[in-house]
Amino acid sequence: MHVLSTPSTIDRLRQLSSSIDQICKAESVPGLSIGVLQHGETLWTENFGFRDKSKTAPPNAYTQYGIGHITMSMVAAGIGKLVDDGKLQWTTLLRDILPDIDHTDIYWTYKTTIGDILAHRCGLDGEVATLLADGRNSNVQPSLENLLKTVDLIPHTLPHREAWLICPWGYTLAAHIIGQISGQPLHEYLQDQIFRPLGMNSTTLRPSFEETTNFAEPHASLSNGEAYPLKFQPNFTNTLFEGSRGAYSTVSDLLIWAKETLAASQNTEASADTVLRQIPHILSNHIAMENPSLLERSYGFGWARAQLPGIVGLLGGNSGLWKMSQQPVFGVGNQSRLMIYHQGGGPGYSSFLAIFPETQSAVVVLTNTTATSDAADWIARLLIEGLFDFANPTDYVKLAKEAKRRTQEQFATLHDRLAEEQIQGAPPLPLECYIGKYNNGDYDYMLEVTLSPDSESDLMICFQGHDSQRYPLRHYHDHIFEWSISFDEVRKSGRYDIADPSYYKIRFETYPDNRASRIIWNIHDASVPDGLIFAWKDERLAEVWRAVCAGTNHSISNMIHLGFATDLRTNRYSEIATVRKLE
Repeated sequence: MHVLSTPSTIDRLRQLSSSIDQICKAESVPGLSIGVLQHGETLWTENFGFRDKSKTAPPNAYTQYGIGHITMSMVAAGIGKLVDDGKLQWTTLLRDILPDIDHTDIYWTYKTTIGDILAHRCGLDGEVATLLADGRNSNVQPSLENLLKTVDLIPHTLPHREAWLICPWGYTLAAHIIGQISGQPLHEYLQDQIFRPLGMNSTTLRPSFEETTNFAEPHASLSNGEAYPLKFQPNFTNTLFEGSRGAYSTVSDLLIWAKETLAASQNTEASADTVLRQIPHILSNHIAMENPSLLERSYGFGWARAQLPGIVGLLGGNSGLWKMSQQPVFGVGNQSRLMIYHQGGGPGYSSFLAIFPETQSAVVVLTNTTATSDAADWIARLLIEGLFDFANPTDYVKLAKEAKRRTQEQFATLHDRLAEEQIQGAPPLPLECYIGKYNNGDYDYMLEVTLSPDSESDLMICFQGHDSQRYPLRHYHDHIFEWSISFDEVRKSGRYDIADPSYYKIRFETYPDNRASRIIWNIHDASVPDGLIFAWKDERLAEVWRAVCAGTNHSISNMIHLGFATDLRTNRYSEIATVRKLE
């Protein structure tokens, strides 16, 4: 560890350990690694707690954590190298590289550039795809052919280039562009062209989770203060989100990343042996974020910018807990300085990386938990205040506790709001009428409805056939059912903290023969106000239905003989006797 600053700066940072411990305790963070860069050299690294569920192995500067959307800055650097090599331009139209790309918005189809997708200024809303991938339901990386078809489905909710709206699908396109131009898949290209030349030997999009690997096991904070070890390891290899949040890295490597990015930001003309290219352009202001703002608040390519004093943390979970007018202002009463940063999150991890070009400084925070609020955000701000000796320091322990209260309050009132919105409606059909598999072909997504093995009055809904994503589906009114779950159930499953009652409502539409024809799920009203449609596609079960409705014993006998009859409670094909209940 290098020490190139006055002892008072290091002492100031070390004195923050008590507050960091308190934030970790309040937010149930089991393991944490931090690093600070000053004048281009490592000033301080420190580690807290444990990286494993058995609480026997402490983390260190070489422990791998999932870094979420910080991955975007690395993909942007990969594109930057292709631009610098003359193989692309930031203004190259997507259609010139991917001629089959199409969108119902003709202007978007013919005007969108590589820079547009990297700056999230396309007006496309990727929230639906993100929510469908929630709770380990992430699909495989779509082929380029399928991806280009799917682009047409992405809701265009904002005018092109007029507003910032994060859309991870843009980085999926960027990953394919890198593959098309370089001839290498994204993970190999970044490894060969970026990570290995920089000496970032522990940064990868192909993590290994063997017991001998020094990686931080993922956790989630529960309402009782427990840090719950997740039953799965988040891995975005070959998925839609590999290019936006697929990387694992360490404090040591991210300090290298920050140092080299800062150094390259000073060079408008990189030499032939410079690894990072086009960094001044990547870090520049390409679209305003969350206007109105008197001071700069903008987004580059894979990096956010904020002029301090100002509002930061807009890429993490804390931003949704306060209205913009009530957000904590960072750096009040201190000199103005430019902060360039990004946050990362996902099941089991949260992270924060900030760089300061004027002083060649950086702060890295990595945690192995989805905390109740964004603990990495609070700890990063605390470290930045200590690094620059801010006057009027903020009580981040208090802010963390308030953020935790607000998060839990949203879920505490979810069932109350569902009760308030419930109306008197008709009773449901016999529950057997709703069972089956429902598919949305556009997103290649399946919902499965079965009878509950534990309750005669409940159904079960299962997402993408994953047993870990199976929940009770209770009658709400008419043909509407709800599947709301507790805060702790959300955390254990790895799902996002969504406390919107409409998200948990499932509406069935029925055929004249009283079996369900499709499901309407209002997964995200802002993107798809009419809801996503899932059509009933259980063909073998349909044959049983037709036989039952025809009342033909001969047909039923044939069903038994062919083995197509179904046990409706488990949705496994066995006995026809259960089906007779529908006659």
